[in-house]
Amino acid sequence: MGVFISNFSSKYHTNEDSITLDIQPSSEIPYTIPWLRNTNFDDQSEWVSSKEGDESDVDAFISNGLGNYIIHGDSGLKRIDEPLNNGEWHEFNNPEFPISPDTNSTTSAGLEISHTWDEGVDQTRNTPSIHWKRNIRMPVNMSDYIITDAFLEVIFNASVTANGTIPNAPQIGGIERPGDYTDGDHDIEPRTFPEPPQFAIGDFATFYVLISDLGNVNTYQIAENITTDLGRDNNTRVTHYHDSALDPVPKNILLSYLNSVLEYDNRNFTITLGIDLYCEDNDYNVDIDIWDRLIIRSLNLTIVYTKNIDQYTIVSLEQAGAQITGENIRIDEGLLNFDYMINNTMLSNLSPNSEIRLFINDKYLEKIKLSRATDTLQSAFSGGIDVTSFITKDINIALKIQVYLRDEFGLPEDIIISIDNVFFQIRYTVLLADSFEEPFIFRIMLIVACIAGLCTGGYLVAYQRFLKYPKSVRKVRKYRKTLPRKNEPAVSITTRESSFKKAYEKELHISSSFLKGKPTPVTPISKPLKESDKSKNKSDTT
Repeated sequence: MGVFISNFSSKYHTNEDSITLDIQPSSEIPYTIPWLRNTNFDDQSEWVSSKEGDESDVDAFISNGLGNYIIHGDSGLKRIDEPLNNGEWHEFNNPEFPISPDTNSTTSAGLEISHTWDEGVDQTRNTPSIHWKRNIRMPVNMSDYIITDAFLEVIFNASVTANGTIPNAPQIGGIERPGDYTDGDHDIEPRTFPEPPQFAIGDFATFYVLISDLGNVNTYQIAENITTDLGRDNNTRVTHYHDSALDPVPKNILLSYLNSVLEYDNRNFTITLGIDLYCEDNDYNVDIDIWDRLIIRSLNLTIVYTKNIDQYTIVSLEQAGAQITGENIRIDEGLLNFDYMINNTMLSNLSPNSEIRLFINDKYLEKIKLSRATDTLQSAFSGGIDVTSFITKDINIALKIQVYLRDEFGLPEDIIISIDNVFFQIRYTVLLADSFEEPFIFRIMLIVACIAGLCTGGYLVAYQRFLKYPKSVRKVRKYRKTLPRKNEPAVSITTRESSFKKAYEKELHISSSFLKGKPTPVTPISKPLKESDKSKNKSDTT
């Protein structure tokens, strides 16, 4: 007896949630199905974008037949180089040295002062100072930018009266510096007054630039010039500094200071231009220091800034495919691949650790370093990557392709990572009812049929050999089979008494069922006698 298994054929239909089957006769049906739609990015449908981290840094969109991830770069500069008399610079006292110089003004030449200190008249005006301040507003909110470069140039000049004898004056006058002439060494008429005043470090001026946040919480000096030979009265008499530049701090320190002052207010900070004078006390109180004209002529501060990309920023494109539902389904294979490219390979230097990451139903699958990307489409995996173990039944099978920025870096221009030709194929087999339920039923039916067949066959054999004969014949045939044996067959002969007793018990057994139990009680019924019966009874008694 055999089992017949039909061949079946089947068709499938897909919708957004699941795959359903139109089942027709078969036992195993294999399927190889592209699991996603719009894998060539022909339009905006199907794919959903999401972002994590600084959402202003990234976006995802579909255009030109590509899925695109954009990293927003930007750069710019702020240049402060207008004339100093443009009305933006305002005069302030220096809180550390609150005495102002004799004169200060803002002219087309710049910011200038003059001062004369007579040691014999007023001892309190030997350290005058003046500040000019201007608030600077950046073009962008610097909380999302970093300063990558800066240039600073400040030009000044100065004129003073050098040390020496002032004709027809009873005092020594002029700015004193080490190396000045002493009495007897002058190249002019020797004086008859006391010896020239003696000094330690001499007189000097300090030109400088400060930057600070608007609240002056942090203030940094970014350029300076302390005069050293201005006023020297020797063979190389120095009474003038022609246009000269202040000495700026190193660039890396300048960048650090600028970033620091912009932390408090992300768009504004303050620049301060200052001039301090130091007139040293002399021994004889007869010194006169004459600062004829000190000028800050110009300032040029150029700040270059770049968009800052925050570490761990993420942008994703995701699509949820259909479900695989049913008990009698075997997942055979899942295969994934796609093409990718980048429009600017400078990202490999700016962020060498950034990568493309893959997820199926939010389970991490694989990564690809973006440093491998080129400006032409290339396959992510040679021959595709096996994702069979990630395929789960009864839920929508979703693929997420994610750009993950693992570094913080400055990006001067947009960078676009693109993907195309997403290949996500699932191969599975539907095992229909005749492969599971029908064989089980047939198995039971086959066992029952076999048992019935064996019983029927056994009865037929027994009938042909024994049962078709009467009982007495069967006994004779049975006795005949024993005749060839050496021992005589056992013969049991019933005695007369035993036979009678057996017959008696048989008859007794038939009636014994009526004698079982208690006897039925009988109540006599008395009836009145008729006249005829009474006469009869009397006659009987007599």
